[in-house]
Amino acid sequence: MARQPTGRELSHAKKMEVIRCLHTLSTKGYLARGAILTTASEHEIHRTTVSRIWKAFQRNELLPSLKAGRVGRSPVYTPHLVASTVSELPQSLRSTIRDISEATGIPLGSLHRALNAGTLHRRTTRIKPLLTDENKAKRLEFCRQSRSSRNPDILWHWFNADKNVRKVYLTEGEEPEQRAWSSKRFIPKVMFLAAVARPRHDLERGVDFDGKIGIWPFVQYQPA
Repeated sequence: MARQPTGRELSHAKKMEVIRCLHTLSTKGYLARGAILTTASEHEIHRTTVSRIWKAFQRNELLPSLKAGRVGRSPVYTPHLVASTVSELPQSLRSTIRDISEATGIPLGSLHRALNAGTLHRRTTRIKPLLTDENKAKRLEFCRQSRSSRNPDILWHWFNADKNVRKVYLTEGEEPEQRAWSSKRFIPKVMFLAAVARPRHDLERGVDFDGKIGIWPFVQYQPA
C-alpha cells in the first residue's frame, strides 16, 4: 500500500491514535522500553515527534493547539498601543467607539477587538450631587417633615449642558472622571438659535445648497 501524503503537522485525531498506541505499551503511566520507537515505526513518524506528543499529553490530556496567539500576521494596533493612544484622549472624546476612532485614527474594527479583549472597558458615570452644608441641612429638614412637592414639572425645550448618565471607554487602571452639579434635576441649560431652509440647486452656478444657514448659541445669562 502506498504511503498516503501527510501535512507538515499531525491532526488532533492522528495524535490521539499515537496516544492510544502508547497507552497499550505503558504500565501505570510509564512507557515500556522501546515503546516510543515502536509507535514511531508503526505510524511512520519520527520518534522525536512521538516523544513530544506524549509529553504534551501528560501536561494536558486535551492536547490543545499551541498556535493560538502565536501565528498569523502581527497586529498593527497592539493592545499597548491602543491603551496608550486612548488614554491620552480626554474622557469627553471617549463617549462612543466612533468618537475614539475619529480622534485617534484607529479603525473601528481594531477598537471593537480591543473592547472584546478587555483592553478597553465600557463604563457609565452619573452626576453626583454637589451639596453645600446648607443644602444638606435643608434636605435633612425636608426628610424630617416628610413633605412631598405637588407642583407640576415644567419642561423646557432647551439643551442640557450635561446629562445624568454618560458612557465612557477607559483603559486598564483608569477611573472615570467625577462629574458634579448642584442637582441632577437642575443641570444648566443652553439655548441655540438655528436657521435652516429647504435644500436647493443653483442651475446657473452649478452649486448645491444644503439648507443650513447657521446656528448661534445664546451666551448671555437672562432670567427665564
